[in-house]
Amino acid sequence: MVDGVRSGDQVVLLLQKPDRLADLETEIEGLKACGVPPWIVILARSLDASEIAEGFLYGVDGYLLEEISPEALVESLNLVILGEKVFPSQLVDLLTEADWAKSRSRASGEYDANLSEREFEIVNWLARGAPNKVIAGKMSITEATVKVHIKAILKKVGVHNRTQAAIWAVQRGLLAGAGE
Repeated sequence: MVDGVRSGDQVVLLLQKPDRLADLETEIEGLKACGVPPWIVILARSLDASEIAEGFLYGVDGYLLEEISPEALVESLNLVILGEKVFPSQLVDLLTEADWAKSRSRASGEYDANLSEREFEIVNWLARGAPNKVIAGKMSITEATVKVHIKAILKKVGVHNRTQAAIWAVQRGLLAGAGE
C-alpha cells in the first residue's frame, strides 16, 4: 500500500513494508533515479534492526513502526523533508542490547575512524538520540563545541548527518561499555 504526501515539487511516499524488503529494492532505485526523487518512508509492523539497516541501504529515507502516533508521524515526515533519516527510537535500545552489538567493542579495532575520546563520547550520546543541548550539559561544554565535534565526527566516519553517525556507531558496537 502506498500513500503520498506532497511537499513543493517532491513527494513523500509511505510504503507498507512487504514480507521481504528486498522486493522493493528495484522500485526504490527507480524512484530515486527520477528527475525529482521522492522521499521514501517504510511503515512496518515490527522492529527488526537488520531490516531497518537493509532499508537504508536500499535508499529509504525513513523506517517507522505502524503504531507511531499521528503527531510523531507528522514530525518524522517533516524531518525527512528536511533531509534527515528517521527510524524508531526503540532501535537504539534493541541494538545496544543485541548480542552482536555487545560482542563488539571499541577495543576490538573494528572501526577505522580514529575518533578522539571526546568524539567517541559524543557519538555515544548521538546514538542514544540526545540533542546537542543535552550532550553539552552532560559533558559540561557549550553547544557550539558539541557542533564542532559532530562536524569532525561526520567527516571522520564519512557520513552526512547525525542520524547516519548514530547508525554507524551502533553497527560497530561502539556503545558497548559506554558510560553515561
